[in-house]
Amino acid sequence: MLSHNAQGLYWIGRYLERAEHGCRLLADQLEALQDRPVDDIDRMWRRLYASLKRSPAGGSLESNLSDEEFMLADSFTLADDLTFEPSNPGAIRNCVASARENARQVRNSIGKDMWYCLNTVHLELSGIGIGDIWNNQPGDFYSHTKDAIRTFSGAADSTMYRDCGWHFLQLGRFIERAQLLASLLDAQVSTFPTGEQQIESDWCSLLRVCEARFAYSRRHSLEYLPCNVIGFLVSDPLLSHSIRYSLAQITDALDAVSEEQPAMEASHLGGRMSAYIDYEWPGRDPEDDQATRHALQRIHETCCHLHDNIEATYFNYIIEDSPRS
Repeated sequence: MLSHNAQGLYWIGRYLERAEHGCRLLADQLEALQDRPVDDIDRMWRRLYASLKRSPAGGSLESNLSDEEFMLADSFTLADDLTFEPSNPGAIRNCVASARENARQVRNSIGKDMWYCLNTVHLELSGIGIGDIWNNQPGDFYSHTKDAIRTFSGAADSTMYRDCGWHFLQLGRFIERAQLLASLLDAQVSTFPTGEQQIESDWCSLLRVCEARFAYSRRHSLEYLPCNVIGFLVSDPLLSHSIRYSLAQITDALDAVSEEQPAMEASHLGGRMSAYIDYEWPGRDPEDDQATRHALQRIHETCCHLHDNIEATYFNYIIEDSPRS
């Protein structure tokens, strides 16, 4: 298919996965505002921002832990930064707008149902700000936006022809998911070290963000041990929001679109990282947070290399028979 169309679909997958992930993070954070102590809320904001590798617009992440009203106002500002801030390319509204712009440019590659779903959520977000949602169940706003994005995914799943366009959409979706998961788990271990006294809600929160609480309870009951939670989200091949599952989907999509030898480098990267999780990850010391973080950072870097390789191979390649100056 045309590289322009492939690139547009790839970035639609990435932007919508990023937006949906942001909705889950903020929905969980707002739930914590209702019944968690201010120091817990502060640490969860730090985890959230560390996972997104971002500093708040206009300053650092500073909180007055002795003043609950200040913490609420601070949360208002931080939620605005991650949802509507124009200068934040990772803000939910900006991600949806970028996905919609890519969809507009590749209208010939997506069906009318997909376009309608994406255009609808874009229009819903374009005319509101944080003040419009904050005093009226803001958690419902993030749940609704997450569901609207999923409606697009459902339309894609049920209507798209399983050709290269479908596989590039999946590539973007799962590269973004693996990268976000690795970064979130790294931030979790950094913010809530496994060696300190654990509060189960900190790890239950992580499972909720990754939509894995029910699946985890089937494997490990309701005992939220950090080593079990981290291992489950990294290595379980059947969990849709695990790194291992995401890497498998990436490899399958690459195999489907790879017809030329240069694309094999990306496939090898994904395969090597899958083998690393299968064979080396279980042998690490689960109580060694530094080793765990090093492994997660390695996975994150591999996802960045995968993206670079895909960009160079499919989108920004040199046409060999083009005129030379």
